This record gives sequence, structure tokens and C-alpha cells, in this order.
Amino acid sequence: MMKSFRTRTIGRVFIMVALLGSTLSAQAQDVHQPGNSTTANATSHIPVTMTAAGLMERGMTQRQQGQLREAIGTFTQAGKIAGATGATEWQQRAAGELGVTLLQARHLAEAEPPLLIAYRSSQGRERARYAVYLGNLNQELKRHTSAENYYTEGLKLAGDDADTYWSVQLNRLRSLPEQDKAAHIQSLSAELNQAGASPGLARHHLNLGDQATQLGAPLRRIAYGHLDTARKLAERAQDPRLTVESFDALAQLYENQGRTADALALIAQGQALAERIPPAQNADLNIALEWRRGRLLKASGQNHAALAAYRRVVEQLDGVRQDIPVEYSDGRSSYRSLFEPIYTTYIDLLLSQLDRSAQEPATANLQQAVQALELIRQTELQDFLGDRCATETAQGSSSAANGTGAISRALPTGTAVLYPLILSDRLELLLVSNQGIFRRKVAVRSPELREEATEYAASLRRGLPDTRNSARRLNDWLLAPLAETLTTQRIERLIVVPDGAIRLIPLAALHDGQRYAIEKFAISMVTGMSMTNASEPARNGLSALVAGLSLPGPVVDKLEPLLAAQILAPDAGSGTSNRGLGGLAQHAELRAIRNLDVRIKDEGNTASPGRPSSAATTATAPATAATPAVTNSGLQALRDSLALPGVRDEIHSVSNVLRGQSLLDSEFTVGKFQDAVKSGDYRILHIASHGIFGGNAETSFIMAYDDVLNIHGLQALLKSEKFQKAPIELLSLSACQTAEGNDRAPLGISGAAIKARAKSVLGTLWPVEDNAAKLLMQYLYAELTQKQQSKAEALRQAQLRLLRQPATQHPFFWAPFVLIGNWL
Repeated sequence: MMKSFRTRTIGRVFIMVALLGSTLSAQAQDVHQPGNSTTANATSHIPVTMTAAGLMERGMTQRQQGQLREAIGTFTQAGKIAGATGATEWQQRAAGELGVTLLQARHLAEAEPPLLIAYRSSQGRERARYAVYLGNLNQELKRHTSAENYYTEGLKLAGDDADTYWSVQLNRLRSLPEQDKAAHIQSLSAELNQAGASPGLARHHLNLGDQATQLGAPLRRIAYGHLDTARKLAERAQDPRLTVESFDALAQLYENQGRTADALALIAQGQALAERIPPAQNADLNIALEWRRGRLLKASGQNHAALAAYRRVVEQLDGVRQDIPVEYSDGRSSYRSLFEPIYTTYIDLLLSQLDRSAQEPATANLQQAVQALELIRQTELQDFLGDRCATETAQGSSSAANGTGAISRALPTGTAVLYPLILSDRLELLLVSNQGIFRRKVAVRSPELREEATEYAASLRRGLPDTRNSARRLNDWLLAPLAETLTTQRIERLIVVPDGAIRLIPLAALHDGQRYAIEKFAISMVTGMSMTNASEPARNGLSALVAGLSLPGPVVDKLEPLLAAQILAPDAGSGTSNRGLGGLAQHAELRAIRNLDVRIKDEGNTASPGRPSSAATTATAPATAATPAVTNSGLQALRDSLALPGVRDEIHSVSNVLRGQSLLDSEFTVGKFQDAVKSGDYRILHIASHGIFGGNAETSFIMAYDDVLNIHGLQALLKSEKFQKAPIELLSLSACQTAEGNDRAPLGISGAAIKARAKSVLGTLWPVEDNAAKLLMQYLYAELTQKQQSKAEALRQAQLRLLRQPATQHPFFWAPFVLIGNWL
């Protein structure tokens, strides 16, 4: 039997949950025994099956190492080879392992068909294995009845096979609502304790103890009993890896109780034992143990030792980061549960050390802090896009790839990069210019900053008359502490790498009591300097593809029923299309999808905005059975609700400034847009259509006339080699809409730029007023083409023109426009 399948784990705190137990997993990897057939037909396929076997084993190895994208390709290839020559059993095996890998990669809709193929073609324990995977899949898709049916069948198929039985039970337990888990854990605990002391049950004791630990003090005794049993059984089986995991799990239990000394003792034992495991197999364990040790040392006030521990964790993590999936199989984000807490605490310790001692090497600490901030932002965008390799196309062209010193040296005089970092007890500001790195610490707690930023963003979004107090307060926190440095160095261009709730607000609209920030600086944002192509743009001969949608066509048929129902839902209040907004927004002609914020700001809702017409270009999640389809009579009302009457004028005005091609309404189909992109030599893509950016890539999309185009689809349309050699200079989205209150939503604008291979993207933080959008775009392109200004300065001048006109002087009109990426 081959070793059990487990995707690379990083200890017990952020372990990628093993969906099944060791025996079933080993069956999955026993790829050299497809069946007992002795027919001539089977014999004739021996060379093919050997090829398929090699690919299957390779895929298993890739999956174990967390290389999910590569494993998906390998299993797909194995299935094609087997299918081409009629090797049915190998084709079914490949389909099953492809489905398992897609499920672990969180491609839920794509995982179901191959899993069903494997489930329907298998028997006994193998069928039970796929029943559990399908149970987990249906649980993720909120099909609770179907999930329960699959789990029940898995239990029936398990028979008297203890390993299969417990694998099913523990997966079923993990899927239960939190309020039901305690009673089930108590019941399963009593049953597992009666199951004997077979070493094969060690993993199940560890699993049950881990789940009991998560429920806290009421189940602490049960948790300890199973974790200690897991340790003893693992030691008896001479399984050092499982023993180390048991030490770590027990240390977690002690850490939760504040028993720091006991937890550190267990960590020491685990680290000593981990040294006996081959280096290729223990990196994840070393990270988990050292991370816990660092946390425990910090909690006990030993900050110097804690920093040393975190420095080792960061070094080790950098070596395996590509092997860590973006999302674990239990749905947790590796960014939220792993990268962010590690890097944030590391930066906290680095900067706090400077406060404690004037003897510390300040420059080195500041450089390390900025490098860690770059890694945080890079990992967060990968998390948003759901792909660890998603940012590769944006790397390598910036000096940031060579470290913080290179960033500083490459910045011209008058340009600075601002890194704000929101910590629980303070705000840290790091400013990088060609004069070095400058730090300011602001005594504002995270909840206060988030509340102020969220309220200011909401006030701007609604166009409320009195926003100056919030604008002044946020300026006091974000810009005023650096005012002297900015003035002394004559900074005119400010590049911001925002954090958290700071993304919700346009820094251009901060106010110092006399002027808005846009009156002093050309402000742009980047997700990270390491992901920014900072090369000089071509100034002359910029051609554009201008696409717009004033009245949608068949795309309304592709919208999810849930989304359509929300758009059509009657609102309480007045009869305008902007009901409930108040302020200037109440009577403005907004480029907004009505009622949508309720839906897209909920990160728990993973429903996709549209059904696919092709996997490459559109969203993929199926409609939920509980939501009725839109009736024929409702389609016209839906189309009317999504109309953008001012887009027609905008397309004409922009086309008068930019040379190139325009696609309006029925001409703006996905196919015609793709053909135009392929046939033309465009440096600007201007899209005036509904663009929605939610909490992840799946809830972010742009509407064409005939279909929904998500940001993964945007990449598929723009993957031509010519864009690698000559990237798009600017992608403009003049009617996009971000989820209110969701600080991850603006990442969708950054993601659109990366997927489109665009050096810069111009988007909006809230629904813009129709005429203001048309005017700003006209002014912007005139500045770019006629005056050959930089993109950041062109946007600044366009915003200033609106600011200086009485009808559009409120930041509601000019502030939502943000430039992300290359500012030159």
C-alpha cells in the first residue's frame, strides 16, 4: 500500500483537512491495479494503461505537494489518453482523481461531473470514498439534503470497514452546523473510544480531537483524551509525522488555555522529533511548530525571541509558499489563516523593536517590513483571484523584485510610495522615496479606523453634504503625520499600497482643512510594487478599443435568478431608481445596478453572477434550486433596470478624442470584442458597461451585450502573445461598482488589470453620476493624448476640472475614480 494521500499540510492550526482516512486515500493512489479483466481488449491497452498509471502517480504526487493546478492538468491528460483507446477503467479513475483535485482547488461546479462519473462507475469502499467527496461538495453548495444522502450511503457502503466508517463520520461531523457539533462529538467520542486501540485509528482520534478543540472549553476534556490517544497510537506505530502533529495539536489545546510553559515544552518535543523526518517532508511541520513557538513567546512578553522565531518562520514559508493552496479543502483561506497573521505579526515585531531600542538597525528592520508588506499584498490578491500563480504575469518588470532598496533607488525625485498597515492597536505608515524609508506611528485602533473609513466611504457614495469632518480626521491619520517629510522632499506623486478599510476611501478626497489631497498630489494605488509594471509607456499614437452597453441584450438571460430577483425587487421609499440613497445620489443618474450591494458585500455568498456559455469566459456556479427563474415578462423590466443611457454619449465623446474602434450595444458581444482585440493593435481598452466587483473573483464580472464576462474570462480573451510583448497601457472601467463596505472588493479592479495584462486600470469605488463620468473620461484622454501627461497626472487634472465646476465640486462626482497600477 502506498502512503496515504494528504495534500501538503502546515501543522494543525492551518492544516488542509484530509477529506478521507488513510486506507481510502491509499486506495486512491494504488493506481497500478485497474481491475481483474483478462480480456484481449484489456491486454491490448497495456502500453496505454502504463502511461496512464505513470500520469496518475505523477498527479497524486503533485496534489500531495499542493500543486493543484498542475495535478488538474495531469489527471486531465491521463483521462484523455485512456479515453482515446477505450481504457474505460483508467478513464474513470482519472475522472475521479480529477474531481477530487478540482474540489480541493475549490472549483466546485467543475468538480461535480467527474466525481459523479467515478461514483457511478465504482463499488464498495471506492464508491464510499466518492460518496463522501460528493457529500462535501454538496455541503459546500448548500445542498444539505443531497449532502446528507451521500454521507448516509457512504456509511452503508463502509460496512464493517472501520477506517472507511470513521472517515465518513468525521467528514459528516465537519459539515454540521456549529450548534449541532457538540452533541455529535460527544456521541462519536464514546463510540471511537470503544473501537479499540488499533494504530490505524490514530488519524481519526487526531481528527476528532481537533474538531473538539475548535469548540473550546466545554469539550476540552474530550479533545485532550483523543489527542493524547492519537499521540500514543502514533508512537506505537512509529509514525514520527503523526506523532509531531499530535504534539502540535496538544500544544494548541494548551495555548488556548494560556498554559504557555506546557505548550512550549510540547513544541520542543515536536521540533526534536521533526528533525528525524526527511527535510522534503517536514517543512510544513517546522513552520507550524516555529509559528506556534513565536506566538507563545510573544504572548509571554519575550519579544526579542519571538521576532527571531517569526523570522525563521518567514524564511521557511517563503520556500514552500507556492505549494500552499489558496484555499484549503475545508473552505478556509490560506491568506486569512496563515500568511496574513504570520507576516502581520512579523512586521509588528520588527517595528516594535525600533521603539524599544535606539541601537537596533532601523534601516534593515524597515526594509524587511516593506518586503513583508509586499508579500502580504501579493498573497492577498492571489487569494482574491483564487490562484497562487495569478500574479506571475505582473511580476519581473518592476525593480521591486530586487528588494526594497531597489524600489527606493528607482523612484524619481518627487515620487513616494506609502504603505499603511492597520494593526490592532495602531496604524503604521511607511513612506519609501529615493531618500530612504520613513516611518510614522499613529495611535488609532483598528476598529476606530475601520468605522471612520467605512462611514466616510458611505457618505461619499451617497453624496451627503457634510463629509469634511471625516475627511479631516482620516487625513490626520493617513497623511498629516508625514506632511513635513512630503513637503521637504517635494513629493508630487503619491503611490499608495492600501490595507484593509483604507481601500474603501479615495485618498484624493482627504482634506487638511484647506485643500483636498488631490490638489497637492497626483495619487494612484498599486496592490504592490512587486506586481506593478513600472516601465515607461508609449506616449504617441495610443489607439483604443472603446466598448459600451447602454441597453443590455441576451445577457439578461444569463444572470443568476438570485441576482435578477434582487435587481427587480421593489424598494420601499420614493419612486426613483436610486431609492434609499439620500444626498446627491438620490436624484443623480447613477451607473448602478440597483439593490446589488446587499448581495455582493456578503463574502459568505459564493453564488456566481452568471451562467456559463463557455467555461473560458463566464462565471460557472449553477443557479440554486430555491431561486425561481425570471419570467419572460420580467426580462424586459430587468433589461430596463440595467440600462445606462449616458453610455451612448460617452462612447461618442471618447471616440472623438481617441483613435481606434468602438463597439456599442449589439456590437459589444463577447465574440466581437474578442475579435476586435485580436485584430487590432490597441493600447487602451475602454469599457462603459456594468462592472461588479465583490469579495472574490467569482462575484466580479463585466456585462457584454450577450453574456457575462468574469475576470478569469477577461484573461482568456486577452491571452494573446502580443499583449505579453506590448501590454495594454490602460484598462478603463467607467461604470464599475464595488460592494459597499467590503474592503476586498477594490481588489477586483486590480485583478482585472492583471487578468487583462494591463499596466494600469481606471475604476470607480462607487456608482458614478452619468454626466460626471462622461466629462471626466473626456478630460482624462485629452490630457493623455494631447498634453501627453502621465496617467496619474492626467486623472488628477481631470478630477480638478470637475472639482472647480460648481455643479460637480462635491467629491461624490470626482473622487470615485481611482487609478491602480502603473502611474506613468
